[in-house]
Amino acid sequence: LGSWVARPSSSWFPDLRRASPPRAPLPPAPPHHRTMSLSHCSEVVVGGGWSGVYWAWRRLDQPGYDASGLCLLEASGRLGGRTFSVRDLALGGHNFTLDVGAYRFSPDMHLPGDVILKLALPTACYEPGCPSAKKDMPKPFQFNYSAPLRRIIDPATGLPAGYATALEAMAREIAAAGATVTLGAELVGIEPRGGAADGAAAGAPALRIKSAAGGATQTERIEPAVVMLNVPRARLLPLPGVASLLGGRVKSALSCIRFDSPKGAGWKNFSRFHSGNGTTALSKAYLGYESAWWRSPAVNLTEGEYPQNAFFPIATSKGVPIGVRWSDGPVRCAAGAAERGAAGGAERECAGFLEIFYSVSNETLFRSVSRAPVDPLGVATRATAGATLDLVHEALLEAISPLLTARGVKAASLPKPSLLAVGVWTRPDAKEPLGPPVGYTAPTKVYYAPEVSGSLGAACGVSGLSEGEYRLPAPPPPRPG
Repeated sequence: LGSWVARPSSSWFPDLRRASPPRAPLPPAPPHHRTMSLSHCSEVVVGGGWSGVYWAWRRLDQPGYDASGLCLLEASGRLGGRTFSVRDLALGGHNFTLDVGAYRFSPDMHLPGDVILKLALPTACYEPGCPSAKKDMPKPFQFNYSAPLRRIIDPATGLPAGYATALEAMAREIAAAGATVTLGAELVGIEPRGGAADGAAAGAPALRIKSAAGGATQTERIEPAVVMLNVPRARLLPLPGVASLLGGRVKSALSCIRFDSPKGAGWKNFSRFHSGNGTTALSKAYLGYESAWWRSPAVNLTEGEYPQNAFFPIATSKGVPIGVRWSDGPVRCAAGAAERGAAGGAERECAGFLEIFYSVSNETLFRSVSRAPVDPLGVATRATAGATLDLVHEALLEAISPLLTARGVKAASLPKPSLLAVGVWTRPDAKEPLGPPVGYTAPTKVYYAPEVSGSLGAACGVSGLSEGEYRLPAPPPPRPG
């Protein structure tokens, strides 16, 4: 759904690319504020994903703005939503950060690209050689950006710092301005105010927020003047009060998920992404090795993908699909050791993670490691799931066997992994529909083809629904006062 907001005037959000002095260095991160009462919150942002954090952060740009009534509430214990930076993963004597969700951007993406540049966060090209972003996606998909894809890095190591770094930086500025940033504050109900009829809420709705502090849990009703909801559809639409707030027709339109597959050779890849039972999750998986063998002189696979486009992985006899991006995962070497040195040396001194899968599929192994749909993250170690790690490692070696054979490398000579980390972002289906059990989902959209479904209304089961109505199905009420 993205967001619903009792929207202020557009003048509240001046162009981020305007000429302005750089922001002062960020203060040390304060602890996230927790309180037993949110009654002081006159402006509330629900959801600590990109849209929610950005919206709150931009409020600070108003001259003379008093942030004491601004509250950013997040139900989980982290900021980011589908941006999920997992830190302090110990491997080979080093700590690593992995992004198991969204992780890269093009400077052409004004959001979030302009935000990351405005915050002066250090970044580096995602791909060696910095190719155009347009070359990254398989046809008929194409990024609408040409600037090379980049990711946020730790300047001390040059390794990924985590995509959530940008959200955390904005949250620090929000808290430093006197606003409330609260984790563990869950939206559990929405109530229209002023006796409004179905779908015609007057002003911002009242919210019911469940939170905990000091060992006690409470549900509080608050009546902010402005509400911005940055909440996934799977969490928002089942909530009490949403139907009366939006109206039945609007709720039906916002519940629509459609993946039509147009006919013709040009749409072959689209069909593989979105047809039928092959798309129950968007998943990412990394194997962690204490010896980064792919960077050794004997193997020397440090750039590109395998197969040619890893979005279309190789089906292995182990039942584990494999699509490798050789340069994606972070690698760290012992102090004073080069990543590539004398044969038999460097591979023992460098540890790191290899991305072995990032695509949509109906595979079950990575999903079994995660806690999807409630929590996309899963981490398996040799101590807790050695057989699983061996199975995935064997699938990887099977998939890349032509590359190893061409280099005269025996698969049995390569070390086994110590860790498997996955992010599994499920898609609603008949077994787990949009709604309970609530959890995180992959981006869910409406792809409809007139030659397949007819009209948009027919595709979504909402009579007479037009594209214009769908784009803005819930016009925000006027700002109170």
